[in-house]
Amino acid sequence: MQRRHHLIALAGLVASPLMAAARPAASPDFAALERSVQGRLGLFALDTGTSRTLAHRSDERFSMASTFKSLLAARVAQGVEGGRWRWGDEIGLHRSDRVAHAPTFDRLLPRGRASLDELVRGILVDSDNACANLLLRHCCDSPQGLTMWLREQGDDITRLDRWEPELNENQRGDPRDTSTPRAFAKTLQHLLLGDGLSRSSQARLWADLQTSQTGLKRLRAGVPDATWRVIDKTGTGYRGAVNDVAVVFPPDGRSPWVVVALQSESRAADDELAAVLAGAMRELVRAWG
Repeated sequence: MQRRHHLIALAGLVASPLMAAARPAASPDFAALERSVQGRLGLFALDTGTSRTLAHRSDERFSMASTFKSLLAARVAQGVEGGRWRWGDEIGLHRSDRVAHAPTFDRLLPRGRASLDELVRGILVDSDNACANLLLRHCCDSPQGLTMWLREQGDDITRLDRWEPELNENQRGDPRDTSTPRAFAKTLQHLLLGDGLSRSSQARLWADLQTSQTGLKRLRAGVPDATWRVIDKTGTGYRGAVNDVAVVFPPDGRSPWVVVALQSESRAADDELAAVLAGAMRELVRAWG
């Protein structure tokens, strides 16, 4: 009888961790993250390998801020593919074109011109606002021209209405210069992973997004280690618009994830809002990783 009790106890010690491992991961608590900064967090994540999704406020509108520059870069790339322009085509630079946050523009201004390739790198790597306005004017005619192109890509939600830096205003209830996490993610998937662009164009944009350092404290900060690759485009506007949109490549050759995380209406500091995005990624990895 004593031996039997010992066997039962041993079986319990072996079974317990197995049972624990078999329990499904807790559902991500994105609501707790947004409460921590008393703001609004919108998130849509898509695993392109399994088609599973996670969503929170995914169909609510949020200001895009500079995340739109990833879409603008894709517009330029698609135009190159169609022969409308070439990467080496140059645009004249004038001091009157300068707006706030223009590190690439300032570096190129003494030369008086810049190629489309240089301007696209400027908006993706440095999030340069003056370069974005130049590309909007040259390749879209206006912000509304980018919206029209997005409609051609099948996106009926995302819209750009104003130039930099006015598009960062983020007034509550204003639909201008907004998207929803779901719509943005579907368009990002189409352009950076699907058939919206050629593989060579996608590789070019991936490289520039990877080079950018603006998102080191945002979604990138939420992955476990360097075996995870994250390419992203950040955006920062007024009234808590601290955003990040990304393609995430898990280790071991698994299919990429598309993750769009947009925020609004918090009065917390930017670093605190960046930490919310990192926390959202950690929750996602815990659920899917």
